[in-house]
Amino acid sequence: MNGPDIRPGMRFASQQTYEWEVAELVSEGVTVPHARLRAVYDPDVTRLVACAVLANPARFKQLTT
Repeated sequence: MNGPDIRPGMRFASQQTYEWEVAELVSEGVTVPHARLRAVYDPDVTRLVACAVLANPARFKQLTT
């Protein structure tokens, strides 16, 4: 149901070299599974990203499993 194997606690780096951690998976109100990301450098900074985008190596590099 979560699309690609994305789990809370996983870390990713974006193309802007920011490091993000998956805070939670979000499914209510959206048809495509999303992950709420929290910036490692500032936990108050968050963003919502589709799990398929997060799993795309052209957009994000997986840092942890």
